[in-house]
Amino acid sequence: MKDTRMQMPNYQPERLRQFRRIVEYMNILETTAIAALARHNDDDLFLNRLIEHIRSETNFPLLPPIVTSLSQQYFHIYPNLNLLFVPLSEGDFLLHLPDLYHELAHPLVTERYDRRVRPFQAAFSQTLDTVLEYIANEQQKEERRRGPQRIGFYLYLWQKSWLEWTTEFYCDLYAICTIGPAFAWSHIYLCAKYGNDPFEVPTMSRQSHPADDARMKTMLCGLRLLGYIQEADVIQTKWEELINISGAKPGPEYRRCFPQQMLQQIAEMAIQGVDDIGCKVASPKCTTTIYAALNEAWSQFWVDPMNYITWERQAVESLRSLP
Repeated sequence: MKDTRMQMPNYQPERLRQFRRIVEYMNILETTAIAALARHNDDDLFLNRLIEHIRSETNFPLLPPIVTSLSQQYFHIYPNLNLLFVPLSEGDFLLHLPDLYHELAHPLVTERYDRRVRPFQAAFSQTLDTVLEYIANEQQKEERRRGPQRIGFYLYLWQKSWLEWTTEFYCDLYAICTIGPAFAWSHIYLCAKYGNDPFEVPTMSRQSHPADDARMKTMLCGLRLLGYIQEADVIQTKWEELINISGAKPGPEYRRCFPQQMLQQIAEMAIQGVDDIGCKVASPKCTTTIYAALNEAWSQFWVDPMNYITWERQAVESLRSLP
């Protein structure tokens, strides 16, 4: 109101743009943060207690996010609000709760001030440099070959997409490091229900998430590095069964965009990053409460799917009774 520049006729378009940005931000606050505060329920209270137990078990270095069961999509987080959205009634089931661990990792990437997460972010930056160096080398190869222009365009898109993909890979691997095989199982479950082409790579516009098969391959690398050899073999078999049923097949673009050696490197660097910030890295001998419940849920599901619901109800009641 008092800024003299904003009173000048030439500044009125900028004034309108700033006003609209403020309105957009206020709308986000109203539909997310304020809604979460105004519409909280018993499920939200349980999920927030659960997050606190997860924070304690894994030695999560940051303030845990507030959880609300108002999501109309899937699990997602607003790091700037420290607000984690979970689908309605998800607190009554166990098979997708490992996705909480993935969402917890997003603030580790975006945190600007807490020094405790810097080793994780340093590993992230090193990974991104490795990936971008690989893409740059591929671009140089294409220039020397004078190949089709579309390949150069693909590489440009992949270069831009990898800025977001690295975050998703690191969140996946943080979940693998802290909850183990249960997260890989939940990824298969999600892909079976909602997945499209697991080998999809961008050829027209950027993608926010990497191909599901590349994500699974990286998770399997992580599991094997952590000592889950047998579990990784079983999960890989189930994943390949799902791929065969879907009829999807990888093309040359997929193999070039997500080379196996690079996925292995990403897993190695991410696991080191998680360990360097003092998080408790899971192992087959881990017996902490939430870890045991979520991994046992998947074991029970595969062993006795007909009676799984009865087992799950009792397991959820046990978790809800935790202080």
